Parts: sequence; C-alpha cells; structure tokens
Amino acid sequence: MPITLGCPSCGKRFRARDESAGKRVKCPYCQAAVPVPTSEESASAGAPTAPLPPVAPPPSRAASPLRPAPVAPPEDWGAVPAASVPTAPVPTAPARAFSSSHPPAPPLEPEPDQEPEPKPLPTRDRGAKPRPKPARPEPKPSATSTEKTPDQVLAKKWAAVRRGLFWVQFALLFVALLGFVGFGKAVYTRAVGELPKGEGWVRIDGYINSGGPDAIPLSKTEEINILAYGVPVFMAGFLLTIGRLVSSGGPRNSGSRGLFALSGLLALVSFVSLLGYAVCEKASFAEEAKYARTAFLLCTPLAEFWFLTALTASGLALKRPSVARAVGFFGFLCALIPVLVLFGLDQYKIHLQPQIQPVEDRLMYEQAALLIGWLILVGAYWRAVRGVRVAARDFIRTVEDAA
Repeated sequence: MPITLGCPSCGKRFRARDESAGKRVKCPYCQAAVPVPTSEESASAGAPTAPLPPVAPPPSRAASPLRPAPVAPPEDWGAVPAASVPTAPVPTAPARAFSSSHPPAPPLEPEPDQEPEPKPLPTRDRGAKPRPKPARPEPKPSATSTEKTPDQVLAKKWAAVRRGLFWVQFALLFVALLGFVGFGKAVYTRAVGELPKGEGWVRIDGYINSGGPDAIPLSKTEEINILAYGVPVFMAGFLLTIGRLVSSGGPRNSGSRGLFALSGLLALVSFVSLLGYAVCEKASFAEEAKYARTAFLLCTPLAEFWFLTALTASGLALKRPSVARAVGFFGFLCALIPVLVLFGLDQYKIHLQPQIQPVEDRLMYEQAALLIGWLILVGAYWRAVRGVRVAARDFIRTVEDAA
C-alpha cells in the first residue's frame, strides 16, 4: 500500500509508492527532496507517518507585539525624546530534524508516473542589452566567383566588339538601299512618266505649305525624295554611330579601342551636321547651312579613316591578315572613284552618251551603272567588317571550348 508522509518544508502531506521506501522523492507541491522511510523505520520512529501538526500562520500586523512610541504632549515639544522601547524578536519554529539512524538515501530518481518539470523560458528584463545575433556563415566559393583567365577576359572584350560591328553591318543595309532610290526613280520615269509635281501632300500650318512668310514650301517630288533618301540616311547614320561606340569596348592591347571611340564621335558629328544642312538649306539659313556642310565634309572622311584603321588593328590582334586585305581592297575602290570621275566621265560624255537614245533609257542605264558600283563599294565595306566579326567569334569559341 502507498506510504503517507509529510513534507518538512511546506508541511503538506502526500503519498509515495511502496517501491520508493528508503529513497528520496520530490514533494509534488514545493519540489523539495523528502526521504521515504521503510516499514521498520516507520514502526520504530512513528514520526514520519504520524499526522503533522498544523503550521502556525504568519503573524499579522494586528497581532504584532510592537507598540507605538508614546507621543509627548504639546507642552513638552522640543524636549529630548524618550528612549524607544526595544522590539521583541519574533519566535520562529525550529527546523524539524529526522532520525539519523538510517543510512543516507541513494540519489533521487524520478518516478515513472511523474513527468519532469519543463525548464522555464529565458526572460529578458526591459531595458537590458539585447543578445548579439549569430554571425552569418561565409558563402562558399562557387564556380562563377572564381577568377577568370586572361583569355576569358579578352573573350568578353571581343564580344563587345562583335556586338558593335553587328549594328554596323545592319546599318550597311540601309546604306545599300540608297543606291536603289535613283535606279527606281529612273525606272518609274521610263515606264510611267515623270514624278508627281505640284504642291506637296503634307501641310502644317505655320511650318510647311501653309502659305505664310516663314513656312517652308515642299513639292511632291521633294517629299518623295525626303521619304526615299531621308529614312535610309537617318537609320544608317544612327546605327553606324551606335555600333562604333559599342565597339570601343574592345581590349586595350589590340590598339582598336580608342580608334573605334574616336570614329564613333566623329560619325555622330557628321550625322548631326548632315541633318542640320538639309534643314537649314531648305529653311533659307544660308550661313548655318554652310557651317553644317563644312563640318560634314571634314568629319566624315576622318570618321571612316579611323574606323578602317580600327578594323585593321583588330584583324592583326586576332591574327587574321585577311581583314587587312579586305580593308586595303576597300581603300583601292575609294581611290578609284576620283579616277573614274575625272577621266572616265569625260570619255563617257564624248563617246557613249550621244549614242544612247532616248533620254529615259540613258538615265536608266546610268543609274544602273551607279547602282552596281555602289553595291560593290558597300560589299567591300561589308567584307572588311565581317572579317573582324568572324575572327572575334572564332576566338570566343576557342576560349569557351578550352574552359
């Protein structure tokens, strides 16, 4: 049967199992360790299993033996106060001693039916210094964060050159379209008749064909020329400038980086000068048109010279001598143009032009010859640009395969 015993700390009684005889158990009320006597000790002592006397309640303020000090009458104010009555000490109950005849109990073991009390959660006082947060673990080095080899750095630079030259090649398509405009007009004149004339179709009050003093008059033929020549010229100039500036991101050791950048800046000035000349010439701003034409004639040859030099330097850096040959062939064609104009044009007017009749057929043949020459010139330019792009592509693929 269970053993009934009392806790010496809180004075409350509880029961323990027979298997706990001679051991220590925890009081279920105050968690104090209480020894459990055996049946022999209970018979000899009798105290642990006997009912415990009730614990005296703590003394209240009403039952306190302290007495207030006597208050002196008003006439005795200022006299030396009387000695205070000493307070008597409060008697405390002596600690209950157990019999020391039994040996010390073994270490306390938790009862199988009693669950251990969970540990209280840590609390932090208000205003106390917060605990520091744990440091983040350092990221492990990945394959992408490793240092790149010199060839991989060069491959990235040549990729920028390849992207820029792509826009240059795309711009050459619009340049090639300029040769078809004159040929198309000649074919239309021969097959249909003259181009439409008269006042233009576009009318903007105060600016174009409005009849005012500051309005710009435009005929139908001029509007056709603006549409046929203006759109390809605008797209070609814009893309040539962007492509050359992007190509300036190439490797420094190739010697082409600054050449591409200078060529792009001069191409930008030439592009703006050409647009300004066309507008000022039509708006009767003679002085401004003169300056714009001079800037275009100065910057355009310089821009093309620095660009062709950059192509040659890039081809030599990529070990492609064919690029230098392509640039040389384009230079030869450019040098051949003045020879044809100075000597061939005079011979054509003397010997061939009178024999080609009617005039419409002669104009169509002349425009066809100009178209063929223009396409040959643009094709040579395209070949030089493509040589650098192919060399850069092969270099990039070689580096990627080696990695």
